[in-house]
Amino acid sequence: MTGKKNIVLFGYGNFARHLYKNLATSGHKIKVINTLEESATAFEDEDVDITLINIKKNEDVLSLGINPETDLLYCAMSKTANNLFLVLTLKALYPNADIIAISNSYENTRKLKYAGAGSVIDLYEATSRRVVNMFTRPAVTKALDEIIYNQNNIKMAEIELPQNSFLEGVSVSEIDFKAIGIILIAIIDKELGQELIFIDHRIDHKLDAGDTLVVVGLIDKLQDFKDKLELEE
Repeated sequence: MTGKKNIVLFGYGNFARHLYKNLATSGHKIKVINTLEESATAFEDEDVDITLINIKKNEDVLSLGINPETDLLYCAMSKTANNLFLVLTLKALYPNADIIAISNSYENTRKLKYAGAGSVIDLYEATSRRVVNMFTRPAVTKALDEIIYNQNNIKMAEIELPQNSFLEGVSVSEIDFKAIGIILIAIIDKELGQELIFIDHRIDHKLDAGDTLVVVGLIDKLQDFKDKLELEE
């Protein structure tokens, strides 16, 4: 994968547009493909030539002249169903192609991988630094930062747990942070001398008063979380 410089980018919505700009500055040759359906809500930049096809017609996909030996395929369409269908189609037409797809949930990530995507960028998990390590990672990371932090009213915050909050004595694995609407990135542990502990699936930390949670979320969700902690105090 690391030797491939040609990019075929399917989609030109929010994420795909930023990804295009950052890949272009890295010297990659990029061909942008979209569907008539998604083009109605896609961006229109004068300097970007977008080819419109029907992804449900194999002849349209074949007409793109994709070379699986030299091309890296990004499925970054706005609708998950389109990405899933596209991955299935590309994998059937080009079994050895390198396919990267974007996802917005764990369930969709699982489906895309099962369909044949070699790598999946989960936009939800990306903020917790779980983007796969691929040769275009700098461009992907920059695009994610611009979208997640600058455009969607999402912020990172440090929230200290008060005495007798509803989280005191509870293990991280018992808390459904996704249902709360925030992502737990790390914990600053008071008992360990303010040590910063990054969270992944291997860590099941028990929370204590005085611990600080490093979290990401929409501003209103962060405020709701703080208010709930104070109410339970």
